[in-house]
Amino acid sequence: MVLATAFLLALILSLVLTPVGTRLAWATGYLDHPEARKLHTTATALLGGAVVFFCALIAWTTSLNAHAAFGPSGEGVFVLAGACLALLLGMWDDRFGMGPRIKFFGQATAAALLLASGHIPDFGMPVPLNAVLALVSLVALMNAVNFLDNMNGVVGGMSAIALAGYSAHSWTRGAYGLAAAQLAVAGACVGFLRYNFPRAKIFLGDAGSLFLGYCLGASALLAYDGAPAGWGRSGAILVLGYPAFDLFFVVITRLRDGRKVSQGGKDHTNHRIASVLKCQTRTVLLVWFSMVALCVSGFVVLRLNQMLPALLLLGLWILLLLVAGLKLSSVPVLRPSPEPPLLAGTPTPTI
Repeated sequence: MVLATAFLLALILSLVLTPVGTRLAWATGYLDHPEARKLHTTATALLGGAVVFFCALIAWTTSLNAHAAFGPSGEGVFVLAGACLALLLGMWDDRFGMGPRIKFFGQATAAALLLASGHIPDFGMPVPLNAVLALVSLVALMNAVNFLDNMNGVVGGMSAIALAGYSAHSWTRGAYGLAAAQLAVAGACVGFLRYNFPRAKIFLGDAGSLFLGYCLGASALLAYDGAPAGWGRSGAILVLGYPAFDLFFVVITRLRDGRKVSQGGKDHTNHRIASVLKCQTRTVLLVWFSMVALCVSGFVVLRLNQMLPALLLLGLWILLLLVAGLKLSSVPVLRPSPEPPLLAGTPTPTI
């Protein structure tokens, strides 16, 4: 019951408060203006991430207070602390800009807050090296999700699906407070999509993509750490196969083409898929479907915790993503103007 309360309350709050966030963004200047590397052609509100965060926070605390037996776990509190820092970091970047070194330091600090809870995954190395690898992985995931926030609905839908999957695993291992937090964020993302897909009146902004990237990375590390030792732990990582795939794809293709890795562009996997499908809506739906398949695969691996199914599913996904990467690497970078259904919305704050 606590999970249903967290999800539904966050969904309802997001549906109600996202228009308020849109008006507030216009009033305060939190706007994303068109650029050559972006798909939208008019200024668009940027406070979507803050709306998702606060709706999820209200829903999470309310649901736990309504069900006293499920108090907030230590995991949930530390995830919240890091998420707050990731959100504030992104909000500053959205409004004033931020140098890459300062941004990286802020991301590393947010990751360190999670590790401070004592949940340092065991990757088979000494504890200090385990901590460094976990921190680097979490920062990389935050940037991978930040990079993928380039098309309406991609990150919001992807995050909702993955967090729902992680919530199911958290519940099975008794981390009820964490499960409620994950479903609250998922519900807030679903409500936000009403105003972000397929036509966007508001964007997540760096605040939203960094916050959600942190939540996904933290959920993966906590699922890995909370699972019994064995092959099942690989399922926690498999869930996030798509954002990891896109990050590796972009880094490799940009290095191949002699471009800076940090340079933005319309050369991500979803951009190239849209170039093939000739439809951004179908592209986003394909990404969502892939995330559902990865979540199911990851959950199966986590639950079975056996070598054979883990190797079969990991091998299958690695093969599929390698083939997809090779095919997409030869697809021309998306150049045309975006199709009308996915333009950034009207330039006025009224909804």
